[in-house]
Amino acid sequence: MRSAVEAAVALARLQADDDSGTPPPRGLRPFLRFTRLPDRAVTAVRKVLDEDEGFRDQVRRSTSEDRVGRASWLFLDRPEGWENELEALIAVASQEAGEASQRQAESVISKRLAVAHAARRRAEEAAARLGAELVETKELVASERRARRRIETDAGRSRRRSNDLEAEVAELRSLVARLQETLEGAPEAEPRGGDGVEVGAPAAEAGSPAGVELDFDPRALVATYGAVLQAADGISVALADLGRELAPLLDVEEQTGSALPVPPSPPPGPAPARPRQPAALPPAILDDSVEAAEHLLRTEGVVVLVDGYNLTKLARPEMTLAEQRRWLVDAAMETATRTGARFEVVFDGADDQGSAPPDLARRAGVQVRFSPAGVDADDVVLERARAPGQGPVVVASDDRRVRDGARRLGANVVGAAQLLAAMKRPLNR
Repeated sequence: MRSAVEAAVALARLQADDDSGTPPPRGLRPFLRFTRLPDRAVTAVRKVLDEDEGFRDQVRRSTSEDRVGRASWLFLDRPEGWENELEALIAVASQEAGEASQRQAESVISKRLAVAHAARRRAEEAAARLGAELVETKELVASERRARRRIETDAGRSRRRSNDLEAEVAELRSLVARLQETLEGAPEAEPRGGDGVEVGAPAAEAGSPAGVELDFDPRALVATYGAVLQAADGISVALADLGRELAPLLDVEEQTGSALPVPPSPPPGPAPARPRQPAALPPAILDDSVEAAEHLLRTEGVVVLVDGYNLTKLARPEMTLAEQRRWLVDAAMETATRTGARFEVVFDGADDQGSAPPDLARRAGVQVRFSPAGVDADDVVLERARAPGQGPVVVASDDRRVRDGARRLGANVVGAAQLLAAMKRPLNR
């Protein structure tokens, strides 16, 4: 019935503008300036039309059924039975409005469902792509880890083999040096003569051991050993080159120089004992892991040589030197009791012994040493690693010189943090 109401307001505006005509009803005057009538205005205008029959008749004469529609015309004209017909029209209009509203709501819901289904489909496709990428990434990571373990294992074997070759080269050099010295001090051997004198007899007279007959050419032997040395040096160079190529893959500091260092030839003397060999680690355990240190500590007859202050200044730098010594010896004693390893802890400086606890050098499974005046603890550690008659030897230090020297001597080498973790004294305290 809004059309009837709007026609009434339009007529009231014309009456308000015509000063000579009939004025509009008082109840409509507040709404004459409205561009679009609010709901409360519709109710008020409808009430005026109900109560003011004359004004309602004026409105009816100013419009037509075609302009306002059947419902509004029934309200203005009010023929017999108009109320029943109007109620029926209102009911039909309400039903149509409800159906239209429902269709609109269904359309909105359908659009939202379509958008949601499209978003879900895109999310599922993205999840599938991410899942495939994740599987591929995991495979790549696993492959890289396997390759890295192989490289690390090969590098560890190369380092151990290089150490073995260094020891063998040192032994060969010592043997050649002694043979050369013996030959230089002996006269030329005469060939076997008709008088029955054996080759080597003059050499015995010149100082060779009595009763020893040389049925070979010593100079040929020297030449053969020289060739062996040259071949061993070549292998050492190749292994050193391999180590330098593998170093970037293992994130370790690159070695310098074209060949591994070879210790100087020892002076002539008794034949050296067979060089010490590093204790073997179980498969898949890396040299620099805590598991490697724990395995070595439990190796039968192992001796652990500890570069004392190298460990304590890393683990307990806030302590005094005396407190550092006590702390390390207590840790070593506890570890020796737990693992059966024998510890030798070396500290710098003989003058510090006065501040050591009275029983520092007599702890169970632990022997404490102080370097003599003018001698570094590093040298004492390497000297102890060189000492014969020991079983497996493990040297614990971060000092590069100590680690390299210990490897050349056939000892296993562990880092400071590595040993501290195996001793249950990790750095993250």
